[in-house]
Amino acid sequence: MQPTRRAALIGAAFLTSSRALAQAGGAATPAPAAEPPPPAFRRVLVGDVEVTCLFDGGMTITNDRIQGFFPDGRPDELASLRERAFESPDGLKHPVGCYLLRTSRNVALVDCGGHPAFLPTVGRSLDSLRAAGVRPEEVDTVLLTHIHPEHALGLSYDGQTRNFPNAEIVVTDVDHRYWTDPGMESRVPQGRRFIDFARQAIAPYRDRIRLIAADRSVEAIPGVFTDPAPGHTPGHVSYRFSSAGQEMLIWGDIAHQNYIQLARPRWRVGVDYDPSQGVESRLRTLDMLAGSRALVGGCHTPWPGFGRVVRAGDGYEWVPRPWQI
Repeated sequence: MQPTRRAALIGAAFLTSSRALAQAGGAATPAPAAEPPPPAFRRVLVGDVEVTCLFDGGMTITNDRIQGFFPDGRPDELASLRERAFESPDGLKHPVGCYLLRTSRNVALVDCGGHPAFLPTVGRSLDSLRAAGVRPEEVDTVLLTHIHPEHALGLSYDGQTRNFPNAEIVVTDVDHRYWTDPGMESRVPQGRRFIDFARQAIAPYRDRIRLIAADRSVEAIPGVFTDPAPGHTPGHVSYRFSSAGQEMLIWGDIAHQNYIQLARPRWRVGVDYDPSQGVESRLRTLDMLAGSRALVGGCHTPWPGFGRVVRAGDGYEWVPRPWQI
């Protein structure tokens, strides 16, 4: 077999650098390198549905906030789970992503990322979408799991411009009311900043918002159904579909830290609207997924965003989907 031109060039470069090192009389000490940036997207097929996870950025729960985030977790137990998951010592890191579904009838997003105005480390979803070969104008539907900034602020960065000019926005009636009704403002755990961002995100789409019921499963677009999961917000939902004998569920914030929250699914989350209801939704969702062996995606699941849930003792484990060679 003849070597390719690219391989020959790489080999020549390697030999040249090796000779230079030998002539210099010693080996080079490589400069420490930063971890390379993640790929913008990862695409898989679920039956006949093309699913692309789009990278938007990342968030950190700093060490001083971890106990408030998991109020039921003892410090020693949290430390043990963090060590087991090889978590960073300076806090809990979790990615932010969203999912593009290309079905026979729709080009739809499940959530759409955030913006640096909310956090400087998020807001890449539009660039990732374009890197995946899709123009924002091609998106016909945005399915929101809920209207938190890192899930919805990608809709509009200035409260006036539609980043997806041809899209219809689908969100539950309960979640829409929660973020838009002045009477609900005192019940938002995150306060004024989250409220303002939620209203900014959806403002340009006033005449293109379709409200769906939050208390039962609804076919949001042909073949894609909601799975009610209240607690994180009152109208929080996941989205599920099946195709050619394969199933997938995309959750919003059933879990932020899979390796901790699947091991301890009964731990409440301090930023949930109703922490106890959030636990109920998490347990029901994880039990269903462990039984069905469906593929799972989630906006904060470990990058690159696909895996499965299996039972493990009194809890569950996250099994990342390996790259299919």
